[in-house]
Amino acid sequence: LLPYSPLAAGTLSGKYRDPEKIPENARLKQFPGFMDRYLGSLNERAVNKYCDLAAAHGLTPTELALSWCYHNEKVASTIIGATTMEQLDENIKAYDIRLSDEIHEEISKIYKEYTDPTKARN
Repeated sequence: LLPYSPLAAGTLSGKYRDPEKIPENARLKQFPGFMDRYLGSLNERAVNKYCDLAAAHGLTPTELALSWCYHNEKVASTIIGATTMEQLDENIKAYDIRLSDEIHEEISKIYKEYTDPTKARN
């Protein structure tokens, strides 16, 4: 696999947890229609659970998401989209983080609860 947006347009960084505080110049708002799948869906609940999991283990949401990608045997490479030097630094440092089996199990539980959070459920 080759994740082209491993932070789901920045949502998995945790910076958009409050939809009311998303800046107008945020990438999430720059592509109307395309990025809407991350708003008003189960995505907010899934992201909050992943963010809470990261915090419980002393990680940032970005570190959790990218470490999972970087060290997943099914992922060949990861395309990151940092727009600041601080983001790039955090993205690179996440490579040195190895998630424990416990964290992997918790990620799996969240995934099973929100298998595809950007899709509406009937």
